[in-house]
Amino acid sequence: MIAKNLHALLLLCFGLMLAGTLAAGEAGPDPLTPAERAWLAQHPDIVLGIGEEWAPAVVKDADGRFGGFAFDHVALLNRKLGTHIRLEAGPWHAIVEGAEAGRLAGLTLSAPVEARKAHFLFTQPFHAVQYFIYLRTGQSMPDDGINGFRGQRVGYLKGILYLRNLLAAQPGIEATPLDNTEALAYALLRGEVDAVMDSYGLEYWRASNGVLGFTPVQMLQGSQTDLVMSIRKDWPELVEILNKGLAAITREEMAELYQRWFGQDYLNRIAPQAALTAEERAWLTEHPVLRVGIDPHWAPVEFVDGTGVAQGISPTYLKRLEKILGVHFDIATDLSWTEALRWLEGGTLDLLPAMVATTERRRLYHFTDPYLSFPAAIFSAADVAYLGDLNALKGRTVAVVRDEATRTWLQEEWPELQLLPVSNTHEALLKVAAGEAFAFVGNLVTTSYYIGQSGLTQIKVLGETPYTYQLGMGVRRDWPMLAGILQKGLDAIPKSERDAIYHDWISIQYQHRVDYGTLWTVLTLAGLALFVIVYWNRRLAQEVNERRKIEAALTQAKDQAEAANRAKSAFLANVSHELRTPLNAVLGFSSLLRGKELSEKERGYLEAIRAAGKSLSQLIDDILDLSRIEADKIELRTQPIDPRALLRDLELMFAHAAGAKGLGLQVTVGAEVPPALLGDDIRLRQILVNLIGNAVKFTDAGHVEVRATGEEEGGKFHLRIAVADTGPGIPPDQQEEIFHLFTQRRGQDSARYGGAGLGLGICRRLAALMGGEIRLASTPGQGSTFTLVLPSLTVANRATLMEEPITSVVDVSFAPARILVADDNASNRRLLVEYLSPYGFESIEAEDGVQALAQARERRPALILMDIAMPVLDGLEATRRLKADPATAGIPVIAVTASVTPEQEAEARALCEAYLRKPVSQSTLIATLQRFLPHSEAAVAAPAAPSPGGGNWRLPAALYERLQTLRPPFTSINDLEAFGRSLALEGERRKNPALRDLGQLLLRQAEAFDV
Repeated sequence: MIAKNLHALLLLCFGLMLAGTLAAGEAGPDPLTPAERAWLAQHPDIVLGIGEEWAPAVVKDADGRFGGFAFDHVALLNRKLGTHIRLEAGPWHAIVEGAEAGRLAGLTLSAPVEARKAHFLFTQPFHAVQYFIYLRTGQSMPDDGINGFRGQRVGYLKGILYLRNLLAAQPGIEATPLDNTEALAYALLRGEVDAVMDSYGLEYWRASNGVLGFTPVQMLQGSQTDLVMSIRKDWPELVEILNKGLAAITREEMAELYQRWFGQDYLNRIAPQAALTAEERAWLTEHPVLRVGIDPHWAPVEFVDGTGVAQGISPTYLKRLEKILGVHFDIATDLSWTEALRWLEGGTLDLLPAMVATTERRRLYHFTDPYLSFPAAIFSAADVAYLGDLNALKGRTVAVVRDEATRTWLQEEWPELQLLPVSNTHEALLKVAAGEAFAFVGNLVTTSYYIGQSGLTQIKVLGETPYTYQLGMGVRRDWPMLAGILQKGLDAIPKSERDAIYHDWISIQYQHRVDYGTLWTVLTLAGLALFVIVYWNRRLAQEVNERRKIEAALTQAKDQAEAANRAKSAFLANVSHELRTPLNAVLGFSSLLRGKELSEKERGYLEAIRAAGKSLSQLIDDILDLSRIEADKIELRTQPIDPRALLRDLELMFAHAAGAKGLGLQVTVGAEVPPALLGDDIRLRQILVNLIGNAVKFTDAGHVEVRATGEEEGGKFHLRIAVADTGPGIPPDQQEEIFHLFTQRRGQDSARYGGAGLGLGICRRLAALMGGEIRLASTPGQGSTFTLVLPSLTVANRATLMEEPITSVVDVSFAPARILVADDNASNRRLLVEYLSPYGFESIEAEDGVQALAQARERRPALILMDIAMPVLDGLEATRRLKADPATAGIPVIAVTASVTPEQEAEARALCEAYLRKPVSQSTLIATLQRFLPHSEAAVAAPAAPSPGGGNWRLPAALYERLQTLRPPFTSINDLEAFGRSLALEGERRKNPALRDLGQLLLRQAEAFDV
């Protein structure tokens, strides 16, 4: 029994080993022969070289690890073959030397140039690279192209033989080889070279590193270079193995790699390229013009229009192939279909672009795979009962187009039919209409087209056939290579583009002409009653048709409006992101500077920066709300407002701008204005920023005065804030216009004052949403007064302002933890690291999603701060992969990002444990970290301090510690004055009116020596 079990166990082990060998590649039959498997077993360590400068084919992370398109491609190849091929990256010229010396098995992404044939064998091409000319910003290409660089220096990457040979063939150009991509970029920026030739990798490097000052201006025509794997000459077996693996990779898999690493921007820069061999490209060079014939009466597949120009689906494909293959198709438009077939057979024509490959034709021509498909149908008079299939046509006369595939099919398989050959589809329809043929068998789409064009509405589709027009391109028998070239060209056209071509032509609408003769005869015979019925029915039909047209127009308008709204939302989201990214750094670092020892003047400058930054941040939000205003979807938030604090902030914000112009800026608040009102402080601030900003901007001499007044009635306060200036004034006939969107005062110097004419229009709408209005009184030459009127504001208790929590971030202690900061902007990464530094966190950084994944998997951080919009791999996709990996799924991810689209925000909130929008304050960040990381809160006893309003109040621990750092030794009145100013500023910063008032009280008493 034991022996029997042991025997079974051995058989099982052998079976598993065999299964493992067969399953070494992806599911499916093993693409390799046993001899090739044996060769791989004898060569387990295969290393190919790749240039480290070729981003995004090779991307290097912060720890020096490599990834990118080339690495993912080899990984895919390994899955197909069950191999373990590795890549080694380094300077390309050094890598090539190592491969030529036999240290490496070969090269990948290598051009199969003649000079390398001495050392290498080449696989089939699997990728193509295009080269671009890069110039400094503001420069343009010479009128005579590359020849215009004679006498100038042109840089290129050392080891790129194509560019070396290209430049060597241009007399007078000083070719300058450089070691790496960074050297290329800075040589161009510093003027050490006048131009650079390189692949898209240089643009990728520029965008990834945030470098400005140069751009690709033109793709080098004819520069597409097929790339292969170059394998050492004594390993031909490996070449065959790799070719089988490359052939197993699908177009969809390659498209996914391109989209992942090169992105849509790169794909948009280059047209689809056919993966042609060097022999095929040489053949095209020898045959730059190809002669084409079409059927002139086979719309919409192909036809000749009234001006003698070829139109239709197949000519559209030919235009696309001209760009892909770099040839010209000369279409003969004066031949019949029969003549075109005869000329192709005789070699006068080179190809017919829409042919069915029948058995007989395959003996005469070469064909591509079908790229169009249409069913063949039975057409007959409308008064004939439904025929069903071809059996109903036995013994009947059936029209067919001479030399079409339909005639061949019916002759061979349906001898019972009496076929009537005609010249084209239109003639066939006329035969059926005249009764000379009982039916017509032809292409469903083309026949329907000509029925509509000719108005032969008495002919209908009355049956189907088992045949389909599978249309490919037919090529003359003595040019088999052209068929393969055309096939590769067709394969390079994306499915989305093929679908668009098809629908552009199939969706063409045509009007049907109606024969009213029979209708009037019937109406006459039927009498008045029937006439009334028919008339009424036709009227209803017209109304239904009109309604359908209106509904179709409304649907189209709705779709266009939704598309426009989506485009606008995406644009605003992108603009918001670009503004928030630097603004986050401005506000964040200015916040950190507040804790430093600064002079009073420096602190004033800093507070002005912060006030302006906050206003800009709020303004960005308001711009994004513009579409909501227009759609009446904006939401107001009600909270306590301190009118005096708000106007002090605005005075501080505009004091410098007014002073620089020599203007007086006076802000007064009437004693009747309550200390606290309920309203939307952000919207109120936005309106006032616009009004005061306009007053300062347009006033060249005199002053700007802001007055807040009003009266209380029944628990409500009617607030009026007037902004008066001594500027140029506004003529009466323009005072209404300036509140219109995108409208400015006529005669205004746009170059001097700028602006888009949005501000006042938005302010009026916001005021209306808040239940108020903006009034204007202006006299040309004397000035203007804009008055914001907000009636019926609720008076709030001042205590509601005092109860706002004072955010504390310094009295929290965290357990030691490592935090990964992933952001493509170096300033934002540094800011977050500075935020974390006081709490003892170990910070590690990543510049993109790929680096973030690598860092997370290797360093295992306790938490990740993830930006969303990053190059290479965005934050959303990186988070998805983190959550899908059991090793990293448990790491909390906090999205810290500038404005994104609503869809991205919703997805980020669903994927991540928390979501923070830039600009992010230190206190907000630390408060969020407290939700996910172990921590404790330190309690510091604070003594009671007298309140300016009387009574006692207790300082929070964080504030008490802060005041201890501000307190001077108090050796003089000057010390007291300095401490008073510090208290007032600290109160402003913390939005703590009591602390602010205490500082101002101390300052006044010190100045009066009343201490």
